[in-house]
Amino acid sequence: MIVVKLFTRPVVGGKRKWVEANPKGKYPEGTVFYLRWLPRGAANYSVRALKGLHSYRTAMRECVAFEPEEETAPSPKAQPRTLDELRTSFLHDKRTTRKKDGTPLDRETIKSYELVTRSFIDTIKRTLPSQITKQDMRDWINALREKVEHRTVCNLYILVACYLKFCGIDHKTLLPQSERPSPVAHPPAVYTPDEMTKFFFNVVDERDSIAFEFLLKTGARKNEMAYCDWENNLNLGPVPTVKFFTREDFRVKTGKYREVPLEKELAARLRAWRKRNPDTYLVFPREDGKPEDNFLRNAKGVAERAGMDRTKVKLNKFRDTFATWHLRKGVDIRTVQAWLGHASIEMTQKYLAPQEGAAAQNEMNTTFGHMITNVAAEA
Repeated sequence: MIVVKLFTRPVVGGKRKWVEANPKGKYPEGTVFYLRWLPRGAANYSVRALKGLHSYRTAMRECVAFEPEEETAPSPKAQPRTLDELRTSFLHDKRTTRKKDGTPLDRETIKSYELVTRSFIDTIKRTLPSQITKQDMRDWINALREKVEHRTVCNLYILVACYLKFCGIDHKTLLPQSERPSPVAHPPAVYTPDEMTKFFFNVVDERDSIAFEFLLKTGARKNEMAYCDWENNLNLGPVPTVKFFTREDFRVKTGKYREVPLEKELAARLRAWRKRNPDTYLVFPREDGKPEDNFLRNAKGVAERAGMDRTKVKLNKFRDTFATWHLRKGVDIRTVQAWLGHASIEMTQKYLAPQEGAAAQNEMNTTFGHMITNVAAEA
């Protein structure tokens, strides 16, 4: 209960002072009485003047009848949250995010968010989002360029831009468009037949050999291959196929179902591989049965033995090669689109990569070889 008391403010010693009204006091006509109370949680009193001609008795009646409105003390101004605090909330948001099909973000995406936000904060050495400057963004991007290639810089920049948006910062206000890293459009890099011949000749592990052949001949993404299981994905019957689709424990990148025919030699190798591994759930597991995450390292080791440049060996390059080789052999683009699981044919068109090197020279010779000589001879 809030206690309201009656006061006057007489001049004492040349200064006005608060004096609680007394029923025995003598108050001349025109005395101003005041109601005074302390709201809950407040540090200062609230006051209401009873103006007009009041006697103590009438002023006290108003004091007893007065009921102050409920007041609350102003809450202290919230302190701005730090980049580290916001990072914790941001990662929690990503871990609890569900896509339209009900599946969470994949673990690699979450891990990428964890690593890049930590690196970003450690590089710029700022505490609050409001302290981040244009130069901080430049310094971070330049630090990245010393470690990774341009395409990776672009991907990591997108992740940090997402984090900054969560922090209430639009990355576009920090960096002009001309300075934001963006991918350079170029034809996909693919393996040549000669490179694949040398590569597979130098694979010493049978599991890896079949896994890399699977990537090349199905257009599978790395995780689609690593999480491929015998029961749900493979059909090794008379018309062998592999199916890629989202399940409770795994999500394909686009979330869409697709089915790809298995080349006969690959299907035969998979059947033989199954006979030697009748009890495994995954097709290409680690020794403990869990998904393998070192295929890229293994592929680079094979490349070194084959005398190839290990820096140019990438697992997604098998998928690019799958698409480009099919298109060069004349497989219609709609079919290749379905095998790759692309949402639009424009995405598939980029794999219509031009021939290069000796292959391009052979195409040119096939078209124009001896044409001028033959024309001259006929003349």
